[in-house]
Amino acid sequence: MQTQAHVAQGFPSLLDWEHPAHTGFNIRRNAYIASAIMVPGAFCVAWTLILTGVINPMPADKYVSISLFIGYWAALFAFVDNKGEQRSWSAKWHEFLIVWLLTSGGAQLGWELPAVYMKVSYLYQLGSELQPDQLIFWPWWLYSVADTRYMRPHEAQLAHEAMLAHSGFLEIFAAYLLSKRKYYKTAVGIAILTNWGAFYGNTSVIYLGEILVNFRNLEDGAWGFWLKWVGLNLQWSVLSPAASIGGIWLLVQRVRAETAEQLGNARQQE
Repeated sequence: MQTQAHVAQGFPSLLDWEHPAHTGFNIRRNAYIASAIMVPGAFCVAWTLILTGVINPMPADKYVSISLFIGYWAALFAFVDNKGEQRSWSAKWHEFLIVWLLTSGGAQLGWELPAVYMKVSYLYQLGSELQPDQLIFWPWWLYSVADTRYMRPHEAQLAHEAMLAHSGFLEIFAAYLLSKRKYYKTAVGIAILTNWGAFYGNTSVIYLGEILVNFRNLEDGAWGFWLKWVGLNLQWSVLSPAASIGGIWLLVQRVRAETAEQLGNARQQE
């Protein structure tokens, strides 16, 4: 019989890099480290070099966008077993949720949230090329130069981003609870709701909203269209719904395990 204790043991902490029965190269650990280097690392290094005049804002925006696009998919490595491992699907989905919540939540708090509060006062002043006194805004110009709704008046985009950005706090909180295996069903419920909201908002406002107006707000050529607009939003239209569906499946498994335990305890008391 699968007890609640057994279920908890099937969900190893993400902080425990060396899982039992693991031998050789730890592909997941290295993938997550690489993602941390490629996403916040690349952003911060490039931003620093631009502010100090070592490199130019362009084409640094293209290179960093490529790095971001690759790094954002790191959560998929949660489904890859290291040599010698035989993890359950519950453990894989559990790890996927944590990694994606950290990735998505970090993006919301690190990029989206400042963009919401800076848009009217500062981002409206940006153009297709950054001026020397605007280099501090390079991280937000990187994407806004392609999807100009971010640096032009657009009520739907601003409202969408305001909701999505603040959900980052919930995502980080849910990731923390899952990594500590505390309030498990509450944490998974938060993950389901935030990710479904991200999928709905991203697909409707970012993609469909622009398709319906014949891409009139998109600039920066093919790089802006395919790499930035399509590429840097795609994860929230693919990984977010996957996280919601996976979270629902994890809740079902948890409830089944708890029910089986309760029935077993009731039989023992008879």
